[in-house]
Amino acid sequence: MKMIMTLLLLAVMGFSAELKVDTKASSIAFEATKMMFIGVDGNFSDFSGTIDVDGDKVTAINGTIKVLSINTDNTKRDDHLLSSDFFDEVKYKDIIFKSTKIEDDAVTADVTIHGITKPITFEMQKLSVGENGVKIKLTAVVDRTEFGIDNNFMSMMIFDNIDVTATLVAK
Repeated sequence: MKMIMTLLLLAVMGFSAELKVDTKASSIAFEATKMMFIGVDGNFSDFSGTIDVDGDKVTAINGTIKVLSINTDNTKRDDHLLSSDFFDEVKYKDIIFKSTKIEDDAVTADVTIHGITKPITFEMQKLSVGENGVKIKLTAVVDRTEFGIDNNFMSMMIFDNIDVTATLVAK
């Protein structure tokens, strides 16, 4: 009887939950373009997060990315990206994402990279949202120079804007 009452209460109030991001089913990728218009693709493999939903609406997205998990399929390049020339992973181990405003097709979040926090608006595509979980795709262009990742000769060979795509599945 208690179970039936709980289900009825949830049905009346609407489904609301904080769902954990399934990192095996999710991905966080980026593409940086070099001066000769050659793209360098990469991803982060170690991240965690939550997505809050209320019925069919996403109400909050929060997460952490471990900078050390960067992968561009080139160990020397990855080591250089982790150095003080770029991410300075020894000092700044995480990238933090905290949503501040969510609309039907956009998410604004305070993003912290390299110890600097800036608001970034991501386009959001809801692939599925409901009681069984959520799958969304977030895309944005991030200006790396706004986060202090521009202080060396090599960074002059890379365009400032980095395309970021996160496909997140949460259950």
